[in-house]
Amino acid sequence: ALPPILYKYCPPERIDVIYSFRIRFSPPSEFNDIFDTRFVPPPPSEMATTAESARAKLIRARRRNRFGILCLTEDADNHLMWVNYAQNHTGFVIGFKTSSPFFQAGGTGLRKVMYHAPPLDSPEEDACFYKSPDWKYEKEWRYVRTFDDSEDRLVNIDDENLIVEIVFGHSMKDGDISKIVSQVEALTKTSSSADVAFFQSTPVHSDWRFVKEPKTFECCNHCNGRGFVENKTLRIDG
Repeated sequence: ALPPILYKYCPPERIDVIYSFRIRFSPPSEFNDIFDTRFVPPPPSEMATTAESARAKLIRARRRNRFGILCLTEDADNHLMWVNYAQNHTGFVIGFKTSSPFFQAGGTGLRKVMYHAPPLDSPEEDACFYKSPDWKYEKEWRYVRTFDDSEDRLVNIDDENLIVEIVFGHSMKDGDISKIVSQVEALTKTSSSADVAFFQSTPVHSDWRFVKEPKTFECCNHCNGRGFVENKTLRIDG
């Protein structure tokens, strides 16, 4: 079943998503998995000439990179993903409401990644939803769109209620947290968007895991340059 919220791990420089309300759909060639979306379309037959094989390979590469993929996950507390995709806990995680019209505005809709090799005759878009079992820990879901070569892959977030959670990394700088808190506060004052819930990713040393603890922040002009103060912390027993 589709979870009500899916998450995107971001390095600190991706604060621009919160400011611009635009998010990028990446081509598979930029991913760190060399096999990602490689089964598009079926390879040429053994009888094909060298020229035909080279041409087919070029066509596959062009078609593959017309895909734009938004990668999300079910898990906002994954230590490896914090390290690999959120710059070693200095970034943040965005929680997206999966029932938002944003995910029905063309493309494939949200689909869960399957962790085994696809059949070679699978339709082109289907190939985007298969990965090696090595990546199973990511619990990934994807939303895929097709882009022309000249088309901007930064897509506007049209639904103000799309972002419902933000989880700050355990080692995120106070200044970066402040930027997000102040921007979200400004948006909630000037729009009809629902409140965004803030969390802090916190290590539980006894279990060697991270949990997201709910936190309430408010912007402040008297906090030694931090830009925000913590109003309340709700502890989660580890």
